[in-house]
This record gives sequence, structure tokens and C-alpha cells, in this order.
Amino acid sequence: MKISAPGKLFIAGEWAVLDVGNPGIVAAVNKRVWVEIEEHPRILVSVEDFGIQEVEGVFDGKNLEWKNAKPEEEDRLIFIKAAIEAALGFLKEWKPFRIRSWGELSQVEVNGEKKKIGFGSSAASVVATVAGLLALNGWDIQTRETKDIIYKLSAIAHYFAQGKIGSGFDVAASTYGGIFVYRRFDPDWLIEQFDAGKDIQDIVKSEWPGFEVTPLEIPEGFDLLVGWTGKSASTTILVKQVNEWAKEKPEEKKRIYKNIADLVEELIKVWKEQNRERILELIRKNEDYLRELGERSGVFIETPELRKLSDTANSLGGAGKLSGAGGGDCGIAVCFDPEVSEKIKKKWEDEGIWVLDVSLDRDGVKKV
Repeated sequence: MKISAPGKLFIAGEWAVLDVGNPGIVAAVNKRVWVEIEEHPRILVSVEDFGIQEVEGVFDGKNLEWKNAKPEEEDRLIFIKAAIEAALGFLKEWKPFRIRSWGELSQVEVNGEKKKIGFGSSAASVVATVAGLLALNGWDIQTRETKDIIYKLSAIAHYFAQGKIGSGFDVAASTYGGIFVYRRFDPDWLIEQFDAGKDIQDIVKSEWPGFEVTPLEIPEGFDLLVGWTGKSASTTILVKQVNEWAKEKPEEKKRIYKNIADLVEELIKVWKEQNRERILELIRKNEDYLRELGERSGVFIETPELRKLSDTANSLGGAGKLSGAGGGDCGIAVCFDPEVSEKIKKKWEDEGIWVLDVSLDRDGVKKV
């Protein structure tokens, strides 16, 4: 069977969403990671994007050990390994399998070179893998109840594989699809559960403090444009840098995060009212706060290219901002007028910003 999971973009609330209780608005996009899975006598894993073919794994009830992986392959198998361990640990009884994954969202070709773009390929691959293993073992992965389990297992796998960093919003986009309000789980609570020796089944079946995914209707005429700056960025490095600054200046960090969180609460309200002008105003203001965070922390969050991307969108009647951690990668523009959309795309191209062929994806992880 084939399973696929979409990529992600952040609409509003970056950085502040890392603090439990603060909301973000997140969108799934139609660049997907695919998994093909079938019953097989042994566990065999292939990852096409890395040229890894049929590495054999042995699962002992907790850990997956590779029998024939090269050291450089083991590094690239970290996320799929964590996904398999979480899913099989949860299932307890499972069918051995052969799994193959590939993505259409991890890279883009620019001037003949393949470049990584920030659509959350690692999160999507974890979600697709977890969902594939559940589906192979008889679970209906389309129900909200099962999607909550897929999210939790994938969040556990991705969070620990990534070194206990990240809010899990990318995992949520790949699981649920559409546009939604997201509040992160409490990571301290999650770590405490594992430290206390709790079984993964019990952890997944628990209510997760702080966690929320609430779908939002897409406003009439809503258009989401995506521009790529030509530079990849490491979320992990950026988060570590901001965390270092936050230790030195906790009150300043708290003030900026509160400003962002309050803005997103207001944005959720006007979004539901479909107040287009106010939506655009608040998205522009969100970028101002992200710029301030970068300036105060000394972390390169809004690059010159991202500044140009957002200023261009704003000057032509849209609302532009970076999307995600910043430091490069993608920015977005929101608009409600097709003419404005076309003008922004043309000006972006003139300024050396790649306009990506990306649109909202209303579906989350699904069986194909």
C-alpha cells in the first residue's frame, strides 16, 4: 500500500509557539513524502532520496538495530528509525515489512544544483512511516482518533530524533492537513513520562497537556504564495542560538513572544470573521515582531532576501513574511486579489526570488 503526507508552512506565530500555550496558525502544502509498504519476512528499509536500498533492521521490542547500514547511511536513517521504533513499540504485535520512502518536497533544482527547501521533509517522512505501519497492521488512518495517535507517535519520534528541539507543528501539518490553530504539547511533561519508565502505549493514550489542533476555514479568495530565497537554513541551529539569548535576556524574550502570541489570538478571531484587511494587517505586523526578535537576539532570523520578499508583497497589496524559523528558506505572501498575486509573483521573480509551485493541501496523511 502507498501512504503520503504533506509538507508544512507557518502562517503566523513562529518562535512564540515554542512556549506551551501560545498559538500558531499552520498550513499543510501539497509537496508530499510517499511511503510504499508491504508485508515481508524481514524488516527492509529503502530511502530513495538518499540512495539507500534495502537496509535490514532487527527490532527487539524497543530499539531497531541495522544489520548492514554504512555509518553515513545510519545518520540519514535517524528519522525513519525513530518512526519505526515508536510505531512498533506502540503496536506490540506487528507484521514484518519492507518499506520504501521518497519525497517530492525535500529538494528543488536551482541553476542545475539541488537545494534543500524548508517544507518539513523529515516530519512528513516520519508521519508517512508511522501511518504506513499502522495501516499495514489494520488501522484506519483516516479517522481523527487514529490521526491523533499518528501525531503523538510521530511527535515523539521526531522530537527525540531531532535532539529534543522543535514545536511539532510540522508533524501536525503532515498529519492533519488544511489550515489550523496549533498549540504545542508540553515537552517537559513528555520527557517526564519517558523518564518515569511509562510505556509508549500509555503515553500516547494520555491527554497531552497543552496540545491543540483546531481546523480553520480557509477564507474566501485566500491565496497563499510561496517564495524561496535561494538559501537553506537549519532550524536546529537557529533555535539553539535563540535559546542561548533567551537565557541571558528572559524578560525581553518573554515580551516579544507575548506580543506575537497576542497578535495570533487576534488573528484567529478576525480569520473566523473573514476580515480580509485585518488579516493582512496582522500578518504584516507578525513580520515586524519577528524582525525585532532577530535584532534583539542577534540571530539571523530575517535575512535581507526575506526582508525583500515581505517588503515587495506588502508594497503591492499583499502581506509578506518569513515562514518558519527564518534564516533563509521560504517566505510567504497572503492576498485576496488575483491581480495582486500576479504582481507579487512577477516582482519576486524580477528580484531573484524563486516562486514555488505550491498550494494548500486540505488533506493530511492518507492512503493512496
